[in-house]
Amino acid sequence: MIGNEIRLQAALTVLLASCVIVPPPAVADWHGRWFVLETANFQVCCEDSDSPADDLARHAESLRKELRAKWLGDRSSVAWNPRCQILLYSSQRSYVAAVGRGSERTVGSSLVDLEKGRIKTRRIDLLGHSTEYLSAALPHELTHVVLKDRFVTTDLPRWADEGMAILADTDAKQQRHFNDFQQAITSRTTFHVAELLAIDNYTSPTRFGTFYGQSASLTKFLVVRKSPEQFTAFIERASTVGYEAALQQFYGISGLSELDRMWKQHLNAERMVTLQGG
Repeated sequence: MIGNEIRLQAALTVLLASCVIVPPPAVADWHGRWFVLETANFQVCCEDSDSPADDLARHAESLRKELRAKWLGDRSSVAWNPRCQILLYSSQRSYVAAVGRGSERTVGSSLVDLEKGRIKTRRIDLLGHSTEYLSAALPHELTHVVLKDRFVTTDLPRWADEGMAILADTDAKQQRHFNDFQQAITSRTTFHVAELLAIDNYTSPTRFGTFYGQSASLTKFLVVRKSPEQFTAFIERASTVGYEAALQQFYGISGLSELDRMWKQHLNAERMVTLQGG
């Protein structure tokens, strides 16, 4: 009898060892007007419906990993604390009410609050009504949030912040920014490089298109010369030694005037290729 019990226990041990324990799928809980689902790095809050929560959370986790590796060279699995809250709104009315005046023209917004040199909150607001938010808004806004990890004690220049975020946009959206920039070139309303790099806040509404398009173009020009990770390191270094010294150190470019000349030369070469149909 004892022998049978021993054999039974041994068989159960082998059976349990061979089993793969699969955790149950995450389920969004109802909190007032929100369905809330939490992962290692995100708290996803969906208005009116829980159906998008799991897909949005999985997509955000994957994208965060990709962006941190691309721009920061960070492939660690250390989780965010605090988590980034993502709020998905079911209507433009509720989205605008939460984000504020001027958001009528947007489909996404991000905010990172700091307190005593530490990140206090991370938040992304997305308009879910009739928008492809997983591609049209989340990559752009999450880029802003990810980059803040490197720039907690120093300011990330506005042109670089937007330039890097735009490079996460869809090809169609990037093309619209490029078209705005081309119009500015034609009308001779572009910024000199030194002027663009000195902008510490958003420019006047009449030059929004130029600012975004030119920021993306200059960012891409420098990223292609080295790598995304090196570009981030360049921006971080420039915050302490200035652009002139940082350009020489990271790109072998003698200064802002030389950068302006090389960049415009590159743009002219691209334009000639386009005109030649190649």
